[in-house]
Amino acid sequence: MRAPCTARAAACLLALAAVLTNSIVASTDVIKGQRAPCSNEGEPVRLQDSRLEQGFSSCFRCICKNGFVECRSEGEECGLMDDCAVVMPREGCCSRCKGCWYNGTEHASHTEWGEEGKVLRCEAGVVTISRPECYAPCDRPKHQRHTHYNCPVCDECVINGQRVWEGRDVRIPEEPCLSCRCVRGALSCAKRACPVLPCPRAHHYTPAGECCPRCSHPTADKILPISGSMVAKPCIIGKEYHGHLSAFRVDPCTDCTCMNGTAVCTRHTCPVLTCGARALPPQPGKCCPECPQVEEAKAACIIGGKVYQDGETWQLDACKSCECHGGEPRCAMERCPSITCRSDQTLRQLPGQCCPKCIDIDGICTVFGDPHYKTFDGKFYSFQGSCKYQLASDCVNNTFSIRISNDARNTLHSSWTRTATLRIGATKINMGKKMRIKVNGKRVALPHKEIGVAEITRSNGSVLLKAEIGVQMLWDGDGFLEVTVSSVYKGKLCGLCGNFNSVARDDMRTRDGKLLNDTWRFGTSWRVGGKRACTRKQERPGMASRCRQSKISKARRLCRGFLRYDAFSECGAKVNPRNYREACELDACGCSGTRCHCAAYRAYARECTRVGAEPAGWARAAWCDGAPPPWLSQRRRSFGRANKPKGTDFLDFSSIPKLNNSRTRPPPPILH
Repeated sequence: MRAPCTARAAACLLALAAVLTNSIVASTDVIKGQRAPCSNEGEPVRLQDSRLEQGFSSCFRCICKNGFVECRSEGEECGLMDDCAVVMPREGCCSRCKGCWYNGTEHASHTEWGEEGKVLRCEAGVVTISRPECYAPCDRPKHQRHTHYNCPVCDECVINGQRVWEGRDVRIPEEPCLSCRCVRGALSCAKRACPVLPCPRAHHYTPAGECCPRCSHPTADKILPISGSMVAKPCIIGKEYHGHLSAFRVDPCTDCTCMNGTAVCTRHTCPVLTCGARALPPQPGKCCPECPQVEEAKAACIIGGKVYQDGETWQLDACKSCECHGGEPRCAMERCPSITCRSDQTLRQLPGQCCPKCIDIDGICTVFGDPHYKTFDGKFYSFQGSCKYQLASDCVNNTFSIRISNDARNTLHSSWTRTATLRIGATKINMGKKMRIKVNGKRVALPHKEIGVAEITRSNGSVLLKAEIGVQMLWDGDGFLEVTVSSVYKGKLCGLCGNFNSVARDDMRTRDGKLLNDTWRFGTSWRVGGKRACTRKQERPGMASRCRQSKISKARRLCRGFLRYDAFSECGAKVNPRNYREACELDACGCSGTRCHCAAYRAYARECTRVGAEPAGWARAAWCDGAPPPWLSQRRRSFGRANKPKGTDFLDFSSIPKLNNSRTRPPPPILH
């Protein structure tokens, strides 16, 4: 097996380019090269280059994804550089944000700590000290210790009609700096002052939905320590220079003192206002805005032509609710936490929920061509056994099993998938040639619904079986099978499709639990039905007999389109076509027809569509649509499915052959 990264370190370095590029300096240079390929799908990759391992190994993590090395920055190792206002010189691979010295202790930027009821925050060389302002959105708050800044609490975790879930944050539009949190069933709200920023006010910007401004243009630290010198450092705030121990005022709310390069600022927190946009700006010399006097409160709110009485609440969406207060609507919005999903998960917005969650990705196993298999965990192998086999089964709870029958088609070494059978309890559903469907031995017309078990439809020339237990099968009636299983089966499966545990290297485990590297022994161990289920004598195929020298050049010419065709140019950067190209050449060598190579193109096109790089027009470019080229059809004799009618097309969108020229094929739905 080829190492994930060879001595050609250029490809490995390219995989890291986006990670290690200095985020402070924008560059217009274009990095040229190739992405590093890999074969240990879903697993960590250790780059075989001493320069990377010595200097940068602690700053990134690389995994094999879709056949390519994908590297991500390890934010916990290097420290977060998002919104860093002052950048220090790089140490090793990591840039550093300027920290703060306070009372003899160094604090990293963006960190907070508390002292005697006050909150202290370090922001790129500036320590902001403030006391949170409490707010109780109820008539009879209770005083409790060890709550949200020791603020009074309300018995019910609801504000402005919006329920606050345990541990979650809720904000209100009128006061974006007011944070309400549910702690042990009680609601506690507090408003905090924004930290003082070291950048000029012209460089301040406030992201949508945020409370406090940030610096839009990071700068390098302008005051570096002098070697061997004990001279105290000054402070730079905005465009002003302040010497050590000098006092200065940033605004009417903030007084600061420079302490050896760290500005220590005390900022007053303004009281909570509920008048929103009607708030009056601070009067000259004063710190905080004020609400105008209200002569007479209204008894109802009129929103979009609908009348809401005082105290009445309404829901805008899963994240936002409002309540009528004195004729004015007051709303609250749940604040979603920032989360990063694992490589085998995806961030998904579930119906009726405000915040997205990390959901385990459904497992997909594909069988195509002279059978080639891609397991649920991404293991790719070929196995030409011509018997009946267990493809996938729930080996923990025995809820379902899928078996396939492979046919030798009167050849010595080739085979193809003839039928696929799903068994759920006492129900047996067989999917056969030309998309004939049988349920418990009786042929059924489509669409067909087996109550409490599955629904089978024939849509645009394909058969889609959706079982209620979270199993889905897509069958084209001619050897292409795609099995999708819900994430609830993670780690519970066995068979030719592997165990679905997000680790590809242990997928080739036999029926008796042995882990093998021999695909023939592995596949044979999952044979079922005895010798009568085989269509030829089972002998290990010899590679010398599969492809004569005269066929090799034609096979390579047929299969070079994975790297050359414009249709696959976008997908080639997302899914490594190496395995599909090898499968294509194997099929083209072992088959006497003119379209045997199309199964691999079809499977790759489906994979491309799944990652958002749908190839257009690939079938005609790959000679899978229309008449074959003259050099391919000369002196070729066909059998079985090898030669299709000249008018047969393959649909670009779904990458499965059409039944006729007038139909299209949709992609299979994704199980949740």
